[in-house]
Parts: sequence; structure tokens; C-alpha cells
Amino acid sequence: MKARYLLILVYLLTVILALAASPDYKKAGMQAFSDPGDVMNSVYYFAIILVFTAFILVVAKFKQSLIQWLMYLLIFISMYYVLYPFLGIFSAVLSVALLLLLITRPNWFVIDLTALLLAAGVTSIFGISLSPFPVIVLLIALAIYDFISVYKTGHMVDLADSITKMKLPMLFIIPFSRSFKLKNLEKSKDKAVFMGVGDVVIPNILVVSAQVFTDSPYIGFIKLSSFLTLIGGILGLFFLIYIVENREGAHPGLPFLNAGVITGYMSYLLFFS
Repeated sequence: MKARYLLILVYLLTVILALAASPDYKKAGMQAFSDPGDVMNSVYYFAIILVFTAFILVVAKFKQSLIQWLMYLLIFISMYYVLYPFLGIFSAVLSVALLLLLITRPNWFVIDLTALLLAAGVTSIFGISLSPFPVIVLLIALAIYDFISVYKTGHMVDLADSITKMKLPMLFIIPFSRSFKLKNLEKSKDKAVFMGVGDVVIPNILVVSAQVFTDSPYIGFIKLSSFLTLIGGILGLFFLIYIVENREGAHPGLPFLNAGVITGYMSYLLFFS
């Protein structure tokens, strides 16, 4: 098996954890929006992403260390809230421990573990906060944005390089060997494969949303609507991997992944709803 296909396992593990956590987050009242069906929630979310990305890109050019420590603070806060429904106040202890590991020993395993916990938690929280239609609106907007930011402006590639240099858990890393040491993106791309945490979180919000908000029969632990959405995302990921393996250069993930989950969800509405 090529290392690149291990990304599919990361993708699956993230959504399984997100689905498993969603009842606990819902019980704890951790919905991000009071009205899950309001499309304006997607507009606010998209605007926040744009502003935050612009802030990171601008400040990183002048004061990268400031961005790094700001991100450490945000990672701690996010980890605390992600773990709180399960560990209570002790989530602060684990959050501090993971943060110290990120600061002192930022190897690929620590980065991947932290990224997995954050990705599963964020996916679940936003999945229980938005019903499927607002999620689809958000996914379409982000797919277009990802396409433009990689193929046209190129600033998403610059952002990925900055994140790699700072060794932050915003990329999943699958190394080709255990001796792999993370450097910058350019020097590491032939020694490992990378996938942005957003490429896992964003499409799978629809998987969790379908699980929470649709009246659909179950297949084991997952509803049919959510299952078909997930299958669409996996097919999109396979197609993305094919493109990456056969075409040089950077490629946006969200156009393929978001199209996959939207197609999967629409197939449920068309044939089973």
C-alpha cells in the first residue's frame, strides 16, 4: 500500500470519532449556533475563515514567532473544549501535556495525534450546529475558495508552508520512514505525504450533520444518509489522490472532497428520502 492511501484511514478515523462524540457534545450544549437551519451561519463561518487566513498570512511575514505562540494558545483552548465533555476539568491537564509535546517534541506523531483530536472535535461540534442545507452552502463556498487560493492566488500554498515550518497540527503527515524529520514543506514533500486538517474537517461536517438532522434508518451505528455522504467523501478522496499522483504541483482538496460528500448526500435525498 502506498503511504498516500493511509490518508484514507486518517479520514475514516476522524469521522468515526466525530460521529461517536456528537451525542456527548449535543448533550453538553456545545452547538456553535442557536439556529442550525440559518444559512447566515455559513456566511459568518466563511467570513471568519477569510479574515483568519488573511491575518495569519500578513503577520507571519513579519513576526512568525507571534503567530506560532498565538496558535499554541488557540490549540490549547480548542483542545480543552474538545475534551471537556469527556474529561471535565481534567481536559486542561491533557491539553497542557499535548501542548508541551508540540512545543518541545514536535515530531510527526505528536502533530498527527493532536490534529486528529482537534479535527474530530471540531467536525462534531460544527456538524451538530448546522443542518445539511447550510452545510452544503458552506461547502460550495469553501470549495470555490480553495480552488482560487491554490490555482489562482497561490496563498493557500504559502499558508501550508508557514504551518509546516511552525510544526503546527493543521496538517496530517504520513512519513515514508520512521526516521522522518519535518522541515519546511518544500524539503519534506518527497519524504512524506500531507493533508490539511481542513480537508478532513470541512467535508465531514456534512456527514455528522446528516447523522444528527435527518430521519434516516440506521446501518449499524451510522444512519443511511450519513453513510452515503461518507462514501461520497471517500470516493472524492480517492479521486484527489489520483490527481495528486498523476499531476505535478499543489492541488486543492476541497473541490473533490466537498463534491463527493454533497453528491453522496444528494443521492440519499434522491433515492431514499
